[in-house]
Amino acid sequence: MIMNKKMTVASWAANPSRSCLCALLVFAVLPTTALAEALESETLEQRVVRLEQSLAERDASTKSAAGATEYAFGGYIKLDAIASQYSDGERALASVGDDFLVPSVIPVGGESGDTNLDMHAKHSRIWFKTSTNTEMGLITSYYEMDFGINQIGDERISNSAASRIRHAYVNWQYDTNSALLAGQSWSTFFNVGSLPDTLDFVGPVGTLFERQAQLRWTRTLASGRSVMLAVENPSSGLYGENGSAAGGNAYDNNALPDMVLRYNGKAGDFSYSLAGMLREITYKQNFINSQAQAIVGDDSVYGYGLSFAGVWQLGKDDIRLQLNAGSALGRYLGLQTYRDGVIEDNGDVELIDSVGGFVAYRHFWAPKWRSSLVLSASSADNPSTVAATTAASYQSVHANLIYAPVAALNFGVEYIHASKTIEQPINGDDSGDIDRLQFSAKYIF
Repeated sequence: MIMNKKMTVASWAANPSRSCLCALLVFAVLPTTALAEALESETLEQRVVRLEQSLAERDASTKSAAGATEYAFGGYIKLDAIASQYSDGERALASVGDDFLVPSVIPVGGESGDTNLDMHAKHSRIWFKTSTNTEMGLITSYYEMDFGINQIGDERISNSAASRIRHAYVNWQYDTNSALLAGQSWSTFFNVGSLPDTLDFVGPVGTLFERQAQLRWTRTLASGRSVMLAVENPSSGLYGENGSAAGGNAYDNNALPDMVLRYNGKAGDFSYSLAGMLREITYKQNFINSQAQAIVGDDSVYGYGLSFAGVWQLGKDDIRLQLNAGSALGRYLGLQTYRDGVIEDNGDVELIDSVGGFVAYRHFWAPKWRSSLVLSASSADNPSTVAATTAASYQSVHANLIYAPVAALNFGVEYIHASKTIEQPINGDDSGDIDRLQFSAKYIF
C-alpha cells in the first residue's frame, strides 16, 4: 500500500503543470520561512498532505462561522408545441390562453375559428435553495422563477419573456415537529400534491391554483399527519356594478388576510387533506348606478371556502382528486374563472357560491410509459344581475401519453377538450369549446 501510494504521488508530481500548481498553492498557504524549511526537509508527498490538512482546517473554520450552509440549484427546460381550435370564434390576439388552458378566454357565440399553432419554452424554470443548521434549528430558503406570461418580445425575432417570481420563502424548523414559513409559495388552501400529471401548465378547470405571500405555521403529528395554519395576502375580485362583467375589478382594499386551516392525513395508501378558508371580500369605488345615481361604493362581507384533496396510491398507478366549494372561492378556483361576488346596484356586495373539482387516473403501461385521464367540472350560482356573458360553468377532459427514456427526460402528447357555458345565449349559442393537441419535451436537471 505504501509503495503504491508513493508511486501515485510521484506520477502526479511528474506532470509539469500539476507540479507548478502545487508549488503555487504551497506558496499561498504557508508562510515564507515555513516554506523554506519544508522545501529542505519534506518530500513532495508530505507537502501535499500538509497542504490538504491546512485547506481542510480553513474550510472547516469557514463552515463553522457560516453555520454550515449547504446550497443546491436545479430546474427544468420545457418545450410546448400547442395546436388549438375554438368552436365559437377566433382566439384573442396574443392571449395568455395560447400558452396553457385558460377556460375564461374561450369565446362563445361566434363562428368556428381556424387552427392555430404556438410553440414556446416560457415555462422552463430554475430554482435555488439553501439549508443551514443552527443552534435554533434548521433554516432553509427557496427561490424559484420561470418566464411564463410576461412577454417582452414578439414572435418575429426574439421571442423574449421576462423572468417572474414563483416562490421565495424561508422556512424555520424551530423544533422537531414545528416549522414557520414566511414568503411566497403555494397557498395553504391548495394541496399541490393532488394536481394530476398533465402536460398543460395548470390542468383541469375545477382545480385550485394560487401562489401568494403568506405566514404559515406547520405542526407535524404522528403517523405522517400534520396541521397547517396560515394568514395569506388578500385580494377581492368582483363583477362591476349592476353585474357588468366589463366593470369587474380586482380590489386591494382588504384590512384582513385570507385565513386558512388545513389538516393532512393518511389512511393506508390514501393521503388526503381537508382545508377551510375564511376571506374578507371588500371594495371601495365611486360609480353611477342604473338609475343614474352617484353611489359611494364601500362594502365588506365575509365568505368561506372548503377543499378536500387526495392521492390514492394503487401500486405504481394512482387516483388524484379534488372537491372544492364555497361562497368566496373566486380567484382560487380555475384561474379566477368566477369572481368572488358582484357589486349590486345599491353598492352592496353579493357573494357567488361556486363548486369545482376533478378526478384523475394515472396508469403506467410500462416502466417508461404512462398516461393520465382527467375529468373536471365547475359551476357558479351567479346572481340574476350578472351580465349575459358571465360564465356559468366549465368542463374539461385531459388524456395523455408520456414516454420517459430516463427519469429526468419526458416526451409527451396530450389531448384537451374544454367548454365554457354562459348565463344567456349570444347569437343563439350559450357555450363554446376548445380542442387542443399539445406536445411537450421536458428535461429536469
